[in-house]
Amino acid sequence: MEIALPDGTFAYGRVLKDACVAFYRERGAAEEQPPIGSRDFEFIVGVYDAVLRRWPVVGHDPSATDDEDWPPPSQIEDVISGEHQIYDRGKTRPAIGDEWQGLERATVWDERHVVDRLLGDRRWES
Repeated sequence: MEIALPDGTFAYGRVLKDACVAFYRERGAAEEQPPIGSRDFEFIVGVYDAVLRRWPVVGHDPSATDDEDWPPPSQIEDVISGEHQIYDRGKTRPAIGDEWQGLERATVWDERHVVDRLLGDRRWES
């Protein structure tokens, strides 16, 4: 899928399982130039289905293995207890030690948050 950014460039995402999108680090200066075959992703987050429908599909980047279709594990923090869990392939389990540190938060993003992050706004990161 292709996202036209306000700075005139185009960002690309690869749709994964679990309602996630892997956003390629590489940007395009012209439309319909996705970095097919690259696995250099800037970030991977869940994205609302309605948002996905607004971004046009401009290519197909086939997987070499089934594992490439899954996002990496993400973390969930219980704001009351402060305890962390790991979300991976549709299942949640308690985090062991500090393994949650550095993982993306398990959440679903709206278009404006994705665009902000693609443009370098870091406030939405874990």
